[in-house]
Amino acid sequence: MATAPIGVDTVTAIASRYIAPYIHDQVYGDNPLTFRLVKNNKKVITGGTHIEVPLMYARFDHGGFYSGFDLLPIAPNNTIKNAVHDWKQLAVTMAVDGLTLIKTDSPEAIANYIQLQSDQANMEMAEWMATGIWSDGTAPKSITGLVAAVDDGAIAATYGGIDRSTNTWWRSAVDSSTTTLSVTWLNGLMGQVTKGGHSPSLIVSGRDQYNRYYGLVAAKQQFNVEAGGHDEQLGSAGFTNLLFNNVPWVVDSHVPTGSGSNTQIFILNERVIDLYVSPRADFAMDPFVEPANQDAMVSKIRWAGELGVHNCQLQAKATAITGV
Repeated sequence: MATAPIGVDTVTAIASRYIAPYIHDQVYGDNPLTFRLVKNNKKVITGGTHIEVPLMYARFDHGGFYSGFDLLPIAPNNTIKNAVHDWKQLAVTMAVDGLTLIKTDSPEAIANYIQLQSDQANMEMAEWMATGIWSDGTAPKSITGLVAAVDDGAIAATYGGIDRSTNTWWRSAVDSSTTTLSVTWLNGLMGQVTKGGHSPSLIVSGRDQYNRYYGLVAAKQQFNVEAGGHDEQLGSAGFTNLLFNNVPWVVDSHVPTGSGSNTQIFILNERVIDLYVSPRADFAMDPFVEPANQDAMVSKIRWAGELGVHNCQLQAKATAITGV
């Protein structure tokens, strides 16, 4: 059956069509945390059967002031445990047949078809990474995400190979009872995960909790105190944000829900979060190959690594906020 022609009268037969020279994204959500981790927290490591990170979890047992010939304790100290993370792999494939390349090989084409496929494949990779970064660790092939890392043992009894029931220092601050968002409460939760110079650097939630915070400080005209300004790095990438105690609060569509349909609020210290990446698979695009029995080309984009949180005590989340 012949394909119906586009030109059906004098005008449509001889006039060129105008197609806007860009593609509008209708599918992918916002990934500010993925952007932030890739930008600031990516750690390239080469090889290894798995990723191990030494953790200093206790002070020395011995030490103190002495005088003269006092005996000094010399017994060894055991203050370090290793967290272990397995490598995770991610790939998105692309395929194009010869006929499609023929059809798109035109000066009227709005974009290079291969480039367009590559751009969308990279967006798809970022979306899969964001899903993994916010996962609960139950999918063995996926990135072990923040829902598992920022926990007190209720969801992930073990994280990084360390049991939270016996190693209480490996638990995060989790508020599962407070239902009302307030500046005082938020300041208190942040205080729980602030130790000396180690303080939170990012607050992440869904749009609902962000709007509650915005309404809270706007109603009290506290923008010059709690929510003044914004984080320039996030803002330059197009991510709207507010500040609380100089910590940016940003919306991420991948944050899981808590009570009802309300999203959770995560308070993160990014200084102890690493996104491990292999240099052999850091969004690496393989060359296109042609199957022997097809007029087509196939390629893929690959990533390999894992997310590691190395001080869970400096992380917090609230799971029950439903109002102000």
